[in-house]
Amino acid sequence: MKYFPLMAALVTVAGLPAAARDVWDDVGVWDFGWTADGTVAIAPDTDAGALYAARLGFSAERVLDNGVLLGAVGGVEFQKDHPQRAGFSGIVTVPPAGSPSRAGAFSGLGQSSGVEDETGRGSLETAYLYAQGGYGEVRLGRDTGVAKRFSEGSPSIFRTLSLSAPRLDPTGGAIVRTDHDLTGPSAKVSLATPRIVGLRGGFSYTPDAGTRGLDRDPARIQPDVPAIAIGDAAEAALSFSHLFRSSGLKVRASAACSRADVDAAPTSPVDFQTLKTCSAGGVVEFDKVEAGASWLGSNNGVDGRPGDYEAWTFGAKTSAFGLDWGAEYGRSTDDSVGVEGESWRAGVAVPVDEHINLAVAYVRDRLSGQQISRNSTLGGDGIVIEITLSR
Repeated sequence: MKYFPLMAALVTVAGLPAAARDVWDDVGVWDFGWTADGTVAIAPDTDAGALYAARLGFSAERVLDNGVLLGAVGGVEFQKDHPQRAGFSGIVTVPPAGSPSRAGAFSGLGQSSGVEDETGRGSLETAYLYAQGGYGEVRLGRDTGVAKRFSEGSPSIFRTLSLSAPRLDPTGGAIVRTDHDLTGPSAKVSLATPRIVGLRGGFSYTPDAGTRGLDRDPARIQPDVPAIAIGDAAEAALSFSHLFRSSGLKVRASAACSRADVDAAPTSPVDFQTLKTCSAGGVVEFDKVEAGASWLGSNNGVDGRPGDYEAWTFGAKTSAFGLDWGAEYGRSTDDSVGVEGESWRAGVAVPVDEHINLAVAYVRDRLSGQQISRNSTLGGDGIVIEITLSR
């Protein structure tokens, strides 16, 4: 029964009208497109240097006579993050004397006497097929799960440095994260309902989460940390979006829960249990002001001693004098590695033109704990400049 949801999705796709089976006979009726964006983050007060993230995506879709939309999406990404905290994971503390090294199954934050030194990386992040109609949507392939796709984070002027869904981390000390990304780009099947009265539901199933991604890497093996495997992962999410026309108030909200099996090598000195994670977030927009908050809690899959990971953020932004002004604040704790984090950002962004956005902010990331790694230089504060180009 383990692969039943995957088989059910395949049967659903196979059961589409016969016209879909001949869809490749006439390539000319397909619509093809591509997207590209790139970001450079410069933090003069840190040792990380210039960081970057870039995406290149391709798509093809066709509308059948019965109104069903068929499509294919693919995308590659390239990234250079903080060398000790690439993709949010990383060694942040050293284990107490006599205790084994460990890492949280969800947070990816680890304990070790050593440190990492990652360079630039590339990855095939998306490669999936989809069918969309009046009854909803089904996706099959490499894609993010519904818990992340539906998540709502606190507003931010940043595209890659936000607290709720960080892609780059110039200081290496940002351990706040509330986007519910359980399985990264691993192959999965996802089902989503149409939006009815503002509500939309979704479900994703991932048999094996062993695919390494840039922003989420469940298969990462850190120095001296026992390797783990996440599989049989299921996630369910709800999304709400509604504009109250009488007042002009727009509300967006989300909630999600997930569970997954965690397996470790037989020689692992650390025991694991079922990984359980829940999250919620919401944003309110009125006139030119946005304000919102987000929260995530996970047992980190740790068995025995406390190992929970919890994070929350809130933020606001507004537009004035042709600029976007914003501030955000967040805190997190990871009991599995004995660390607490506090982060905030405040600054201004300006759209140079329709393709270029420039953001400048003061950033502060602080870690605290009795066993902070002595070999690391994580955390700090200073000015960060983010330049984003998109097509």
